[in-house]
Amino acid sequence: GPRILSGWSGGSWSARKHRAVPIPGVRLITDNWQLKLLSLAVALVLWGVVVNAEKSEMVFAAPVEFLEVPDGFEVAQGRPDTVDVRVRGLRLALSRLSGEDLRAVVNLSGAKAGESTLRLLPEHVHAPFGVHVLRVTPSRIRVVLRPAVPGDRS
Repeated sequence: GPRILSGWSGGSWSARKHRAVPIPGVRLITDNWQLKLLSLAVALVLWGVVVNAEKSEMVFAAPVEFLEVPDGFEVAQGRPDTVDVRVRGLRLALSRLSGEDLRAVVNLSGAKAGESTLRLLPEHVHAPFGVHVLRVTPSRIRVVLRPAVPGDRS
């Protein structure tokens, strides 16, 4: 065991044997410590998987994008810029999601001048892989097409 110098004795330091006093419960922790550490790591990984594998629902404001606007026309002011999109997915995926990751796309090909009310369905929302669109609110949007004014940026 370790030798402890205990004091001055006639011109030299005397050494005496010192026994470590066992602390109750320490062996319980120190025996097989590698296996216990591995078990703790596996438990933490499993806990993380279970917590992040839970499905969750959230609502985001997603921008509305109009595609295939007929030549010579524009979408008039007053249209909704965003819609509320309820999505479901893994909690981890939703925690990294923002409204900019979602887009409500309205295809106006074949639309006529004037006011139209169009349905906006979950299929019309582009979402990242693993994110399922449940509902879009409002489900109907009013679109007014007017002749485009050259040089007008509205």
